[in-house]
Amino acid sequence: MEQQWAAIERAHCPEKNCENLHPSPFFISSNPSFSFPLFLFPTLLLSSFIAFHHARRSFIPIILPSLSPNFDSFDQIRDTHPTKTLRNPSMTLGSGGSSVVVPRNFRLLEELERGEKGIGDGTVSYGMDDGDDIYMRSWTGTIIGPHNTVHEGRIYQLKLFCDKDYPEKPPSVRFHSRINMTCVNHETGVVEPKKFGLLANWQREYTMEDILTQLKKEMAAPHNRKLVQPPEGTYF
Repeated sequence: MEQQWAAIERAHCPEKNCENLHPSPFFISSNPSFSFPLFLFPTLLLSSFIAFHHARRSFIPIILPSLSPNFDSFDQIRDTHPTKTLRNPSMTLGSGGSSVVVPRNFRLLEELERGEKGIGDGTVSYGMDDGDDIYMRSWTGTIIGPHNTVHEGRIYQLKLFCDKDYPEKPPSVRFHSRINMTCVNHETGVVEPKKFGLLANWQREYTMEDILTQLKKEMAAPHNRKLVQPPEGTYF
């Protein structure tokens, strides 16, 4: 090995046969065990800068949002992350085209923020029951009955339970306010998945907002809009 380094240095030495070799301008040190090619320094520095810049953009805003004072909401954190958000709120598309699954709690945080901001015309809303529940399982939804139906003007409360396998599996949905609908159990108020298409054909991108919105549409369906209803203000 020493002979190889000596040969390299002799190639750059003005006097090829000299015994006292001068330090080569192409290496940090003339000692082979400590030498490093100077011409590789720009590449090393550039690679280090790119790696640091990518890590700062990719991980700090997501893992430590408190260190990024310009991020006021989960939406801003998500939009700054170098991925594209699909229609699916639980999936993102990386630059290489590969899909990345958003963790359950991030997904629920996004749903919570959207629920707090208000949905559409305000006839559908939802929020957490227990702010101290780190698993974010119990939710309350509200639907104001649609116009030109027997439900018009009525306010219906529902209970949604997102277990630890949400959103891979749908939440359980139960009406707290009494209602007469074909997809709702008349004794318990549970929305029966077999009779409610959204739950029966659940997909990971569906949300609690989708469930409440679809239930409101179901109230206005021909088979539900004129059904005799229990007295207003009664509960299961």
